[in-house]
Amino acid sequence: MLLTSPQHLADAGLRERFHRRSLEHQRPLSTVTMAFTVVAFLCLVAARGLAGGAAAPLVYRLGCALVLALLVVAIPRTKSTWTFGAIGVAFSITLVVGLALNVAGAQQPLLWILPAMVVIPVCAAPLWLTPTHFFVGSALFYATAIGLLLGAPRTADVDIVVWMWVAAIGMPTAVVFHFGFYAFRRNHFLLEDQLAQLAATDPLTGLQNRRAFVAQAERRLADVARGGQVSAIFVDIDNFKSLNDRFGHAVGDLALRQVAQVLLDGTTHGDSVSRIGGEEFAVLSGEDLAGALRLAERLRGAIAALERPDGNLTASFGVAEHRGGENIMVLLDRADEALLRAKHSGRNRVCAERPLPDAPLQLLIEDACGAAGAAGSRHRWEDYYLTSHFQPLFSLSHQKQVGFEALLRGELDDGTLLPPAVLFAPKASSDEGVLDRASHAVHLANARASLPADGWLFLNILPATFVAEGYADELAGIVRRVGLAPGQVILEILESHGGSVDEMSRAAALYREHGFLIAVDDFGAGQSNLDRLLRIRPDIVKLDGELIRATGHGTGQPILPKLVSLLHQAGMLVVVEGVETTEELILAVESNVDFAQGYLLGRPAAEIAPPSSVHLRIDDAFDVIAQGRAHQYALFESVVEPYRVALLEAADALRAGAEMKCAFASLATFEHCVSCFILDDAGRQVGAEVPGPAWSKESASLHPVANPRDARWDHRPYYRNAVLLPGVAIASNPYLSLASGRPCIAVTLAVQFEKERSVIGVELDWSAQGLPWPAGE
Repeated sequence: MLLTSPQHLADAGLRERFHRRSLEHQRPLSTVTMAFTVVAFLCLVAARGLAGGAAAPLVYRLGCALVLALLVVAIPRTKSTWTFGAIGVAFSITLVVGLALNVAGAQQPLLWILPAMVVIPVCAAPLWLTPTHFFVGSALFYATAIGLLLGAPRTADVDIVVWMWVAAIGMPTAVVFHFGFYAFRRNHFLLEDQLAQLAATDPLTGLQNRRAFVAQAERRLADVARGGQVSAIFVDIDNFKSLNDRFGHAVGDLALRQVAQVLLDGTTHGDSVSRIGGEEFAVLSGEDLAGALRLAERLRGAIAALERPDGNLTASFGVAEHRGGENIMVLLDRADEALLRAKHSGRNRVCAERPLPDAPLQLLIEDACGAAGAAGSRHRWEDYYLTSHFQPLFSLSHQKQVGFEALLRGELDDGTLLPPAVLFAPKASSDEGVLDRASHAVHLANARASLPADGWLFLNILPATFVAEGYADELAGIVRRVGLAPGQVILEILESHGGSVDEMSRAAALYREHGFLIAVDDFGAGQSNLDRLLRIRPDIVKLDGELIRATGHGTGQPILPKLVSLLHQAGMLVVVEGVETTEELILAVESNVDFAQGYLLGRPAAEIAPPSSVHLRIDDAFDVIAQGRAHQYALFESVVEPYRVALLEAADALRAGAEMKCAFASLATFEHCVSCFILDDAGRQVGAEVPGPAWSKESASLHPVANPRDARWDHRPYYRNAVLLPGVAIASNPYLSLASGRPCIAVTLAVQFEKERSVIGVELDWSAQGLPWPAGE
């Protein structure tokens, strides 16, 4: 609400708030001080035992100590200032009674009583919360204590000294201590309160700012959890930018203040009104949705009566009622979504939140119990229908259909498909999860009649839904209700925000307990990474469709085979999506992909249909690969063979004692030769390499590792394979050369010389387009 000055706050309960704040600060100090006083009293009891004269029974004095201790224990539990003050008064009187019992029978009672009468009120003065407590407590203390003094015989001079200490020193000092400390606490509170107001106030309108509104709303929703209703109203001034641009910011500021005043005048003291930012305002009302809509309509009419230079102000309103368990941000999201609809539908109107659709479980129960359970059934959702389309997945090795991915579609009354941008348009976060769960019920209801017994159903699931508490049990129950087994369902975690990797890993274990299989969708795009896979450990990884078309830099060779090999080594099966051409299908088969999906193999359809001749198309791909391997091998060998022959000749020359440069002279003239080299038994280079024509080509030389003489190469396959087959010239698979930064091939030969074995070889530049790669690559 509109914030006011400290003076106005004083009239509205500032003193009460100050005293309650003081109570929070004083409880710990009072507890420690009064506990110390109990210890001091026990010391006094012990000292009295050492003094002469008949003393009051010890049990009475220890009883006073017990009462004092109980009052100390009660201090931290006090909730009101009056209770706190009553405990202070009781403590003071009990302390005086204990003193009286303690000095009874003492030869010099005044020596025991006088210090306590001076010290106790002075030490207690800062602890009293209010002046009223101070005066009442001090008066009762002195009245009781002075009664002790009057009963003891004294000479005139002693009497003067006693009253000087009590009246001239003790009482004034206690007054100064109390009011000085009280003023300090009050000033500190006023400053703290003023700073809190400034931090929570929008300076232009005097309303709460966004931070203060959210904090107050969170406290309000915590109370609502114990019963009650709360609704949020979002307000946005229409065409406010034009007001600033055409008439200046002074006019715009005036309009903001006027709207703020209308909102304050139109709401009750219990409502919270805030300027959220710019021309947006928010109201938190203790009404249900219907009452909040009526309030919003009254406020809209009042704002429409305000004038602006070119007509009248108008504002759009979005209203949402709090739902159990949601936080303030979700509530505001739903009110904001309603506000956007009000703006898009013409402004100067009130729109309510979208009603909750039927729960997914209820949707499924209706489908399962009714006759309309076949694929293609439609289910009402908001102002359209939800239905399922199914796209087949094929096992390439088995050349058969093994499952179907369920895809959500929206249909209008006339059967027209709703654009995906409308169906999946961003909504409040709660709505997204509800639509996701509803899609599972729709797909399962539509698939139950025609899903083959040995077929999988792939269900897309948002990460936030996947990790939702209790959803594993709920979904398993839905699956069993429609007559399917969780083992037939593969949950395909979508590439989306929501849920940490740790949460998804824990959730995956719960789903697996029911028998579900887990897949990760669109690996290679967005948030997907290898760490995510290794933590979740999915059974299946679906590769993003772009990966089938991705090639290595500078080579034009597909990277799919290596990626599939990596995932297989991690224990995961692989699906390639987006197979649209025969060439892509052939690449998927050649890359050892397990399953494929795409328009070439089958388009999404409303019904699950038996496969046609797709298996023949896959079989043709296998035939093409089988025929191509022999041709690819022949091409590769035809290019590499001259290098093998020349390398064998170089080996003969080296064994005959020729120098390295002369032995490699012929080989170093071949077109693709980067360099010729000799490696010793430890894989280190012997002497300088002999450069060839490809050496001089411009390349992305990796300077820190460009010198091959600094390294060991016995770990490389081209070295190991040559050693395993001595005397045979071995051609390696293409690799990225550290020396040149280019794709290269090495032809190597293990040669036994008189004293040691060496590996000689030639590195070939294999980066040119059109060069054949080995059939296995």
